[in-house]
Amino acid sequence: MKTATQLKKGIMRRVYYTFGVRLATHPVTTHAVVLVLSFFILARLVHVAAVYRNLMQAQVGELGMRLVHMLTEADFATLLALTLIIFTCLSLQWQLRLPMFRYMRTA
Repeated sequence: MKTATQLKKGIMRRVYYTFGVRLATHPVTTHAVVLVLSFFILARLVHVAAVYRNLMQAQVGELGMRLVHMLTEADFATLLALTLIIFTCLSLQWQLRLPMFRYMRTA
């Protein structure tokens, strides 16, 4: 026969296990893991300081064309990582049903 303390420990162990599984499978957690991995991959593929330096050398009117040029000259892996980041952010927003633009909400 189990004592009250052993029974309480067994029940609490199952409660903690269930809470951990529920937390690990929550949409925000899974999206956060994908985002962190995507940013890590992007940081390994792109030298961020060089991109920043390149953007700072552009004139104010040339910034958009400089960004387009950087994207068209990027390799496939970099574009894939950027696409994964964008789609993960949009998927999280869709999963949580957040309005894209709060000021466009209708009453």
